[in-house]
Amino acid sequence: MYSVEELYENLEISMLELSRRADINPGTLARIKKGYSARRPTVNKLLRTLSEVYGIRLSVNNVSGIHLEGETTQTDITEEAEKPSISATTPKQTQAISEKPKRVYNRKEKDTGLPAGAMLATEFGRNHGLKDRTFYDHLVIGLGPGVPWGMGDEMTVEKEHVDYSERAKPGRPREKERYLTQDQQKAALDFWKRHDVNYSECDQPDCPCHKGE
Repeated sequence: MYSVEELYENLEISMLELSRRADINPGTLARIKKGYSARRPTVNKLLRTLSEVYGIRLSVNNVSGIHLEGETTQTDITEEAEKPSISATTPKQTQAISEKPKRVYNRKEKDTGLPAGAMLATEFGRNHGLKDRTFYDHLVIGLGPGVPWGMGDEMTVEKEHVDYSERAKPGRPREKERYLTQDQQKAALDFWKRHDVNYSECDQPDCPCHKGE
């Protein structure tokens, strides 16, 4: 059994070369290494390329640490099996559950489920005139000198990237979506200014782009 982390760390080629051979975005490779889920076609291309590099047959059956989007793991099955069913609860337990006070959400939380002032990364980029792919690269790869963000080590300079937060995607808990807090939105604007990225002001009055900071 191999782990995806040790396969990455023992490579005799650079991560950029692995990205080129596998035809996978460097940011995606970095996210797979960190344990984020990926689509099966992407995982298949990565394992096929690693098999060629190491000269051994690798698959999801003998490589740990790879998570496929939309697929339930054995751990999830076990956890689900350990949860008591509604029918198994006693009348007293059922009454206690039903009487639990409901959380009151403010308007912003009810609309998006995000912290007050936060915004989905895709929405923030579009509001400022950036294409989804362009801003995605700013988040997961970065700009400036060095290797893509997340792919360096203590001896390597990494590109500067836009910091972001993540949460489980509503309705799809196995998937993640990125969002920016108010501080991260201001930092993104500063990032664009430092790297001479062409962006426009948005029509959101509370956005830092209108505050002239």
